[in-house]
Amino acid sequence: MAKDPPLIIGEETWKLALEASGDGVWDWHIQEGVEHFSPGFLSIYGYTLEDLAADPDAIDALTHPDDREQMARDRQAHFEGRTAVYRNEHRVRCKDGSLKWVLTRGMVIARSADGRPLRMVGTHTDITSRKLVEAQTWRQAHHDALTDLPNRRLLTERLSTEIKHARRDGHQLALMALDLDRFKAVNDQWGHDAGDELLRQAAQRIAACIREVDMVARLGGDEFIVLLTDVQGEPSCIERVASALVARLDEVFTLGGHKASVSASIGIALFPTDAHDARGLFKRADQALYAVKRAGRRGYRFAGDALQDAAQARSRLGQELRQALDREEFRVHVQPVLPIDAGPCLHAEVLLRWQHPVLGLLGPGSFLALAESSGLIRDIGSWVLRDSARWLRQWRETLHPDLSLSLNISGVQLREWSGKVTDWTAHLHQLGVPGSGVVLDLRESLLRDTHLRGLLQLPALRAAGVGVALDDFGNADSRLDSLRHPGLSQVKLARELIVGLKPHSREAAWLSALVQLARSQGLRTIAKGVESAAQVQVLSRLGVDALQGQHLAAAVPAADFSDWWQAHRPAP
Repeated sequence: MAKDPPLIIGEETWKLALEASGDGVWDWHIQEGVEHFSPGFLSIYGYTLEDLAADPDAIDALTHPDDREQMARDRQAHFEGRTAVYRNEHRVRCKDGSLKWVLTRGMVIARSADGRPLRMVGTHTDITSRKLVEAQTWRQAHHDALTDLPNRRLLTERLSTEIKHARRDGHQLALMALDLDRFKAVNDQWGHDAGDELLRQAAQRIAACIREVDMVARLGGDEFIVLLTDVQGEPSCIERVASALVARLDEVFTLGGHKASVSASIGIALFPTDAHDARGLFKRADQALYAVKRAGRRGYRFAGDALQDAAQARSRLGQELRQALDREEFRVHVQPVLPIDAGPCLHAEVLLRWQHPVLGLLGPGSFLALAESSGLIRDIGSWVLRDSARWLRQWRETLHPDLSLSLNISGVQLREWSGKVTDWTAHLHQLGVPGSGVVLDLRESLLRDTHLRGLLQLPALRAAGVGVALDDFGNADSRLDSLRHPGLSQVKLARELIVGLKPHSREAAWLSALVQLARSQGLRTIAKGVESAAQVQVLSRLGVDALQGQHLAAAVPAADFSDWWQAHRPAP
């Protein structure tokens, strides 16, 4: 590659360069699209004349993507004469892959008759060391030295910004004031070093319970603040975080050779429900926190009376949920899935019910979210699997050897099993059923979980013959690429696709294409929520493999399924 011609620098250029002696100089002929770089300029980044073409795009391409927009704005401001000198700080990628911060200054030294910039000269100054010092100084001013969490100053700035956004967008915020109970006893018994270590570990545990978009800050001592941004839906989502914090901080701390136990008291205030500014939120959260402490510590409380009453009602339900397993109050119901060709029913979906002693028979919508947030879903899910396997063994012996059951599986259960079960065949064998007798119904969101995607591709799972169904496909969150998951064997079409379905309609044409796409992936299709004979006729013409819904067969207690099956068995 031919070297660029010698750099000829005019008087104005040297004046600018002399202001930053020893810096790298650049000379940009704007209309020609040519930019020359001095050897000193190139040496800052470890390049030579052979490495970079005399092209402004060459150095711009090395600028950090996050810095390019501001750099372009500053440059344009000078081109338009709104600033006397072009000045910008940005990061540049060096030849060895590292990044350096530079201060670039420049000036247009030639313009056309109509004012267009023709030539611009300037310098680059390496300011990496200064930026590192500035970053360190900023961090020291905004972070707690012991835990490295944001401090009160940074929390106040962030809270002010989030309140503005929430006020503009109509969102909710939650502010949690958290104290560690019995922390002083740790200091008194084992000294401040042990106390400091406990605070560091507590900070890590708290941070692990929240999302990346949220914030945890330490105000001092054993006082922490958790800020939950853009809180959507029912307060139960806030309760899940609060419950997780209480449970996580309940776990024993190992402090050198000592074991220590503390607990957490949490007061919760919501914006804009409880207060309209930061000061009000802190005050209401503190009031709720002290109410927890007066009530005996360890737990959480909402500042608002209505939310607190609802939280207490859910808490009571949670306590009853814990007792429901011991009292054998859960029931397995099953809903038949009927093949489109009117053959025998060889598949049914397991539906969980809770026979509450006061409230009566409750569907899963009344308690499953609470079971997941409290961690009880593990024990409940294990019970459902065992009881379903018990019924399945009986039905395969007395009704049909190919009967199978679908089980709704939560992400919590899958993560639990992935860590403990490496041989699914052996696990199912312990329950007395073959893999072909079980289909796991999974929500689409679980298939997007990187860890769970790996789990569902385990050779042991496929070798065991376990089916995996994509449940409720076709709702608002569905994506066609989910049908490509290699672990799937079935797709269950959501009732939203079935409601109002008519022959020769746009919806029918779209559903037909979806069924064909699923078939091309080797997937069996099941239509859920079938409520009329007209829907059955349309779905039959579209090629759906099986149907499920109240029109065809309502869910029945597992104890009654054998009678239902015998009564609806096709005539020989």
